[in-house]
Amino acid sequence: MENDSFSISNLCGRCKKLSCCTDFYPPLLYPSDLIRLRNVGKSEESFLKNIGINGTVVKTIKKKENSTSCMFWDEENRLCSIYNDRPFDCKMFPFDIMWANNEYRWIVYSCNPESDWKWTEQYLQRLESDPQFNEMMQNDEAIRLTSDNVEYLANIEEPPYAILRKVNWKG
Repeated sequence: MENDSFSISNLCGRCKKLSCCTDFYPPLLYPSDLIRLRNVGKSEESFLKNIGINGTVVKTIKKKENSTSCMFWDEENRLCSIYNDRPFDCKMFPFDIMWANNEYRWIVYSCNPESDWKWTEQYLQRLESDPQFNEMMQNDEAIRLTSDNVEYLANIEEPPYAILRKVNWKG
């Protein structure tokens, strides 16, 4: 049984330093994300923008004007208006994938990167079994994060993270 003191809600839910909806880089959108957003009427230019990553144009969700908050984040109620249809990149947070030492590695963004992250294995396995995981990994050239070649992170202070383990994917 999972120890409640070592859960995402306890370690990340109360963190005031990192928030995927308010001060993090925008989520990358994959074809199935775009279909879901179109189905809920949120796919027009007023919500999305194109960015360049490693020479590839990728769609993301815009931030609100003069704000670091996602277009779909309701500050007053502290809710995401597209939560049930949110992009896979949002579902992954606070986890991400980084290309390190010639392989894909899971990382976790945390204001406490020295924590014991063993409890995260169940989350990583769930993410790896999600059909959108394969879609994301098949677009690896666009999503390959490294410390020195991600154009869209240029103006954002890199949050602290811990490297967890190798990504399990048969591509």
